[in-house]
Parts: sequence; C-alpha cells; structure tokens
Amino acid sequence: MVSGMECFIGNSGTLELENFRTLEPENLRTPESQNLSTEVINRILFGILQAARVRTSKTEYIACPSCGRTLFDLQETTEMIRKRTSHLKGVKIAIMGCIVNGPGEMADADYGYVGSGPGKITLYRGKEIVTKAIASEFAVDKLIDLIREDGNWVEQVG
Repeated sequence: MVSGMECFIGNSGTLELENFRTLEPENLRTPESQNLSTEVINRILFGILQAARVRTSKTEYIACPSCGRTLFDLQETTEMIRKRTSHLKGVKIAIMGCIVNGPGEMADADYGYVGSGPGKITLYRGKEIVTKAIASEFAVDKLIDLIREDGNWVEQVG
C-alpha cells in the first residue's frame, strides 16, 4: 500500500494523484460522467503499485522500442509470449529485438528473449546466455521450458 495518496480519474481520462492519503479503491474517485468497475479500479491501482515496485501482482515485460536492427516482429512476438506467460506472477521477461543493445536493456529481467540473427533467438537466464541461435519457431517453447526448469512455472488456471 502506498501511504498518503488519493487518486482519481480526471475529466480528460487521465489518472491524477492528490491529497496524499492511501492508495485504496475507496480513495479512487471518478467524475460523475464516468463509471469504473471495481475490477478496472483494482487493475489501475495494482498497476501503479507494480510500477512503483511496491507490490508485484503480475508478470512484468521489458521490451525494446525496436529499430532497424530488430530481427523479428517485436509486437507479434511479445503478444505471443504474453499469451503463454501472463499468469506468472512476479516473473520478469525481456523481449529484445537484437543482440546489440538487448542484453544491457534487459539487465534486471529474470529471462531474456533476444534476436541474434535472421530467424535466430538467444535465451538468457538473468544476464547469462543459456542457449544461442534457437530457430525462432521453437524459441517461445524453449523459453517456457527454461522457466519450468527453474521452478518458476505454474499452470494457468481457467
């Protein structure tokens, strides 16, 4: 819980913080023209807490902004990885387009998925290379195998 903060959804739809009370659902106010469900309010609040590194409630993804060196479709691959791993609370996964900046940008990730050549992916555990030059069509499965090996995998419920 972040102490001393009140937040509300402003007329423009932006999240605004004020009054420094507690960050709790009952302290989230919306203009009368907006109706936010408790589920939406909780998702916003837990997102803020995770971003502030106060409370971890979901998988965290780190991705590069993409550039001319990116060796795969970054958005498509990130979505494919999210679909398979979004239930892994507290796991940080980096998806980097190339080997040039990727390892530095993903320094605090638990796992890294990095383009290392046309159609090739290198997987990392923390900052250490685990497997080089995996064919991209097998790389997501190999990433999941790595997470399983480390005991960080839980089966998705539902």
